[in-house]
Amino acid sequence: MNDVLMTGKIGRRGALWLLAGLWLALAAGCRERNSRAAATEETRMEVARKTWDFGEVAEGEEVCHTFRYRNTGEHGLLIKGADAGCACTTVTYDRKPVAPGKEGKIEIVFNSRGRFGKQYKEITIFANVPEQKVTLSFTADVRN
Repeated sequence: MNDVLMTGKIGRRGALWLLAGLWLALAAGCRERNSRAAATEETRMEVARKTWDFGEVAEGEEVCHTFRYRNTGEHGLLIKGADAGCACTTVTYDRKPVAPGKEGKIEIVFNSRGRFGKQYKEITIFANVPEQKVTLSFTADVRN
């Protein structure tokens, strides 16, 4: 056995196992690439309401809202990322593609700590839509 390892000879059986393993790895990679490619084809995203007003909020209070959207296109809708533009706002969203005709959600949390007065914030959602991004926004009136 040590002689085989030392000389680098693996034999026919070993070569067949090696080729089978490489073929499986290649097939798995192609399947993953195809599913990702299907989710990156352009589709349509319909958001019923792109703005939200939290109204009066006490300074230091955290408030949240869920924006709901529907995939009105013909391909899977994939949110690639989100930019809240401010550390005071966090965004969570569906990480898997949303099938045509199905709904998804984008949840935001606004932390009013250290904020005072009228607040207007925009959240940019990057997705496989023709515009490449969708802008959501909210307002809040932060009081002491």
